Amino acid sequence: MNFSRDRRGQSVVIGTVIIFGFLIAALSLYQVQVVPQQNGQVEFQHFGDVQNDLVELRAGILQAGSTDRPQYQTVRLGTSYSTRVLGINPPDPAGTIQTVEAPPITISNGSGTPEGTVTIPTRFIQYQPGYHEIDQSPIWYDASVLYADGSNSGGGLAVIEGQELVTSEGKVQIVALQNELYKSGTGRVTIELRPAENISETLPEGDDLTVTIPTRLSESDWESKTDLTDSAAYDSVTDTGDNLGIDDSNIYNLTLSTSTANLTVDTVGVQEVPSDPKQNANAAVADSSGDGGNGGDTYDIVSIQSSAAGTGNNIDVEVDISTTDSAAEVEVRSLKNNVQEDSTRVPVESTQPQTVTVKGANQADEIQVILYSSDGSIEAQQSNPYP
Repeated sequence: MNFSRDRRGQSVVIGTVIIFGFLIAALSLYQVQVVPQQNGQVEFQHFGDVQNDLVELRAGILQAGSTDRPQYQTVRLGTSYSTRVLGINPPDPAGTIQTVEAPPITISNGSGTPEGTVTIPTRFIQYQPGYHEIDQSPIWYDASVLYADGSNSGGGLAVIEGQELVTSEGKVQIVALQNELYKSGTGRVTIELRPAENISETLPEGDDLTVTIPTRLSESDWESKTDLTDSAAYDSVTDTGDNLGIDDSNIYNLTLSTSTANLTVDTVGVQEVPSDPKQNANAAVADSSGDGGNGGDTYDIVSIQSSAAGTGNNIDVEVDISTTDSAAEVEVRSLKNNVQEDSTRVPVESTQPQTVTVKGANQADEIQVILYSSDGSIEAQQSNPYP
């Protein structure tokens, strides 16, 4: 009996192996090139968004000091990559925002007496992204300037918002930032900015005041990145020889010369009232009652009741608002671990209570209600645990 070898299936097997190899190579190329590129685009979009959030945060700090009204700003700390059928994403990039302890602000009239020199505690703010693809340069709030600092990674310094320490008229406006803050994650966090209340201590007075402000910016930075050095109030920037523990960056003293008539000092606290509030006569002190801040109108959140709305992921929040402002608005936010899940802002109805619906019944552990005046200022705020 005669047998011969049958090779009819070999070409099919070889072809399958080759095609499978091409698929593996294409998937590997997609993972190595396309996935990082698309994720980089997501990170770049977030970096632009978080810059806008930090611009609003900076404005809230300055506004809380100048208007003596609480401000509430949200910051999206991180972002989420698109869901993929093919390819694998790294973990969603989280971000961190924190206050960083700085040397105190010093105000002196040169009299040599204990009353002639006062120190005011203050802090910087640092936002640190946790991107996987694009540059991870932190953003700093420092002596009213908001900037991205890539110096530790071989880059430069880019100012996002310039200085507001000295106005075009030569007036010096100081806002000291106090209290600790540390938040990390991928969602939104709400940062409460509280003005000073019940100030009793007086600041030095005179026609020849020296104000010393801590800063991470060198003299060259202030000269090339801001217009401060063109002001008559500018004196000098000197290296203290000390460094910040968080990134080992230099700490400088920015010195300004001014007078009592041209100096405004405010203190703003993060998440609660300032721990060591100080203000001068040019800065009005906030009314701790929280009422009557808008043309004599009154504002009060009487009660909050919340419950899951049916079978969906909605929460019905019944709020009882008392206000004489006919154009007031109320915002309801759902939060989990102080990260915002959803928010809804609506006009205050003439008949109270009213119900506002937000998402987050399956996630939220807190409901926050914020009452706005007709000009958009925050007049009252209250939080309740959920459920």
